[in-house]
Amino acid sequence: MAKVSKQNLKKKIIKKVFPKEDIRKLTKLVSGKSFDLFIMGIIFANAIVLGMMTSETLNLYFDRGLFLLDRLFMGIFIVEMFLKLYALKKGFFSSGWNIFDLVVVGVSTVPVASGLIVLRTFRLFRLFKYIHHSSKMNNIVQMFIDLIPAFVSFLAVFAVVFYVYAIMAVMLFGDVFASFGDLGSAMFTLLQVFTLDGWASAIARPIMLLFPHAWVFFFSLLLLSFLLVVSFLAVVVRRVVVDVK
Repeated sequence: MAKVSKQNLKKKIIKKVFPKEDIRKLTKLVSGKSFDLFIMGIIFANAIVLGMMTSETLNLYFDRGLFLLDRLFMGIFIVEMFLKLYALKKGFFSSGWNIFDLVVVGVSTVPVASGLIVLRTFRLFRLFKYIHHSSKMNNIVQMFIDLIPAFVSFLAVFAVVFYVYAIMAVMLFGDVFASFGDLGSAMFTLLQVFTLDGWASAIARPIMLLFPHAWVFFFSLLLLSFLLVVSFLAVVVRRVVVDVK
C-alpha cells in the first residue's frame, strides 16, 4: 500500500508541476508555423553572424559582441531541442527532420566547436529543413537524396579504377617522378589528370619525354573516367525524365 501511495503521490506532483493543458499548449507551440519561422529567422541571423566572424576587420572591433551573439543563438537552439523533446516525447523521433536537427545541434555544441567555426557552421545546414516550403526546391533536394545510392556506386567504381592506375603509375614512373613516388602522391596526381588541370603540360608531357608510350596510360585513364562520368550522368538524366513523366 505504501508503494502504491508513493506512486500516486508522484503522479499527482507531476500533474501539478506539468499540467496536461500546458503540455498541449507547448506541443502546439513547437509544432506551429510561427515557431518554425522564428527558428528559421534565428538560423538566418546566425548565418550572418558566422559570416561576419570570418572578417578580420569586424573581429577587430566586434569580436566580443559577435561571440556573445553566437552563444545566444546556440542557447536558443538548445532550448528549442529540449522543448521539442519534452513536448513531443517519442513522437520527436518519428520525424527525420527532428533527428537531423538534433544531430546538427549536437555536433555544433561539442566542446571543440567553441574554438572551431567550421563545426559551428553545421548549424546552418538546418536551413535544408525549411526548403520543403518551396515545392521546386524540395524537388531538387529529393532528387539529390534519391541519387545518393547511384553516386555512392559511382564513387566506388571510380575509387577502384584510380587505385589500380595509381599502383601502375608508381611502378611505371615512381622511380623518376616524385609526383608518382608513392601511392598517395600518385592518386593525387591522377586526380589532377582527371580534372584536366594542366595535366598535359605539367604531368603527361614531361613523363612522355622519358617514357614515349606513356600517352597510352593517360589516354586509357581519361577514357575510363569519361565513360564513368557519362554513365553517371545518364543515370541522372533518366531519373529526371522519369520524374517529369
